Amino acid sequence: MSVRIEDNPEALKSLQDEIYRRKVMRARAMTPAERLTEVLELSNDIFTWMHAGAMAQCKFADDNAGWEEVSRRLAKLRRLHEHGIYKPVAA
Repeated sequence: MSVRIEDNPEALKSLQDEIYRRKVMRARAMTPAERLTEVLELSNDIFTWMHAGAMAQCKFADDNAGWEEVSRRLAKLRRLHEHGIYKPVAA
């Protein structure tokens, strides 16, 4: 029988803390140019996932339609945020 980390809250919290600590240490060791490159790569990955999600959810065959859906969703999120309806959760 295997042990599942999610069944042990203390071990899970410890693992989460260690992952976070390593990410912080890695970021602190980066130059500003490296951090910028990392942000741009992460942004590209996120947009790719958003596009893939729109394509799958809306059953689009046309890439442009997928990008239009991503744009529509981001505009909706922006409007909600501007009206104070949506507030991101602070880390």
